[in-house]
Amino acid sequence: MARMRTPVRPLLLLLALPCCTATAGAAVPGSGAQAAGTRAASLYQRMGGAPVVSAVVAETIDAVVADPRLNQSFKGSNLRRVKQLLAEQLCELAGGGCTYGGDTMRQVHAGHHIGEAEFYGLVAQLRSALRRHGVRLRERNELLALLAPMKRDVVDVPVPAPAGPPTQVEER
Repeated sequence: MARMRTPVRPLLLLLALPCCTATAGAAVPGSGAQAAGTRAASLYQRMGGAPVVSAVVAETIDAVVADPRLNQSFKGSNLRRVKQLLAEQLCELAGGGCTYGGDTMRQVHAGHHIGEAEFYGLVAQLRSALRRHGVRLRERNELLALLAPMKRDVVDVPVPAPAGPPTQVEER
């Protein structure tokens, strides 16, 4: 596989890694793959379950809130609730058996004017927290691959127009 020479955003590079490093159905020692006939552990379990996910979420949110370059969209937020819902969402996405009870990402982020720098700053904090809590590269990449499609619902999402009757055009 040829190496890319152009700069690539860190998240995009991480998303490419699982496809390049995966083996064709072979169980790799220490990779979390299970023998045939047994049920494979979920991504949530392989990341460490509730204790690790809760710690990663708390550390990520705390780091973002402490960074004046990244914290604009969290001002006035109930951080305890944000952490609870994010942990719930990661649990659901990673196959942990939870059901996310919050609003859609588009609804949550509408009107916050989140730019790419703020988005990628949060991703960097998440990646650091995952590493600090011992989440392996494969699992980090799998989680980021699940989260990546949400970017379009987070970055620069306009506030939706209020629902109501269509505006009438005045004729001259």
